[in-house]
Amino acid sequence: MPSPEEKLLISIYSKEVFEGNFIRQEVPRCCGKEIDLYNTDVDFNDIIIGEKKYTLLEPICPVCGKRVKAVFHIIN
Repeated sequence: MPSPEEKLLISIYSKEVFEGNFIRQEVPRCCGKEIDLYNTDVDFNDIIIGEKKYTLLEPICPVCGKRVKAVFHIIN
C-alpha cells in the first residue's frame, strides 16, 4: 500500500503520463481488470525522450503479484 508521499507522487506523475501531450501511458491492467494505482504498490520507471525525463508508473498486480510493465505511446 502506498504511503501518503507515494500517493502524492502517483497523483503528479499520473497527470503527466495519462493526460500528457507528448507521451501517453496506457492504463495498467492485469488479471482482467484495471489496477487502482492508489491501492497497490507502484514502481516508478524513469525514461528519457529527447532531453526530457518522464516517470512511468508500473504497479504490482494485487491479484497475481506481478509487476505490470508500462506501455506508452509518443503522441507528438
